[in-house]
Amino acid sequence: MSLRIGISARLLHDPPPGLGLPQKRLQFLESSMAHWIMAHNAIALMVPFVDEAAPTLVNRVPVSEVVNLLDGLVLQGGIDICPQTYGALPGHPDWAGDPIRDRYELALLRGFVEAGKPVLGVCRGAQLINVYFGGTLVQDIPSQWQDAVPHQDTGRYDRLMHDVTFSPDGLLADLYGADLTHRVTSIHHQCVDRLGDGLVVEARSPRDGVIEAIRHEGTGFVLGLQWHPEFHLQATDETLGLLDSGPVMESFLRAARLRAGRPRSTALSSQETS
Repeated sequence: MSLRIGISARLLHDPPPGLGLPQKRLQFLESSMAHWIMAHNAIALMVPFVDEAAPTLVNRVPVSEVVNLLDGLVLQGGIDICPQTYGALPGHPDWAGDPIRDRYELALLRGFVEAGKPVLGVCRGAQLINVYFGGTLVQDIPSQWQDAVPHQDTGRYDRLMHDVTFSPDGLLADLYGADLTHRVTSIHHQCVDRLGDGLVVEARSPRDGVIEAIRHEGTGFVLGLQWHPEFHLQATDETLGLLDSGPVMESFLRAARLRAGRPRSTALSSQETS
């Protein structure tokens, strides 16, 4: 039986008029994220947000039942985390984030962590993991991190790239071998500031020290990547040399199989050894 991996939803609170759904909140996932999961013989399922104010949903299914149905959780990227979620005030109106999405994803994250099921956070998802464990964020790298290299370029979007260096004794170093420096996408203006309790740094940007990956040292699998490994799948001249996203996803799914007590399928094993 294939693993069932939940993906947190991105929220669009005010859709543009051209979509034909005025005054209706939309929930969506970026297709590359689903493709990355499904390329590894797992089922990708978006976990819908339930409106906190919806009067018709008094009998909503508890988060624990959602967690029981799924084998792991992937937290998508997207809009900033609200600074008030980690006890700060926005330094600029544009950094106010989305507290509604914060509450929705933190409830999901808490459910999976407490159940001992694996969690993989991407970009915003990595930052949310840090906040969940009591950490804080740099609200704007360009203005608040001295001598930082560009980590976001709205014009280039997923074509902006830089090196990351893995911690020698970390999980990523184990997955990728002795070469500790790799090339990744970079689409973020915020990053980890104070590290959360029980978290360790897995990767940094070597030129400015910005934290690019974190991991919780507990018994379960909780890993956050500041870059977008799902954007490394498409082979183009620009993506040549980017870090292979396969080992991270396989490690995450291996943890899910172990937690669920499901052996690796014969079909998947034959594909990987061919």
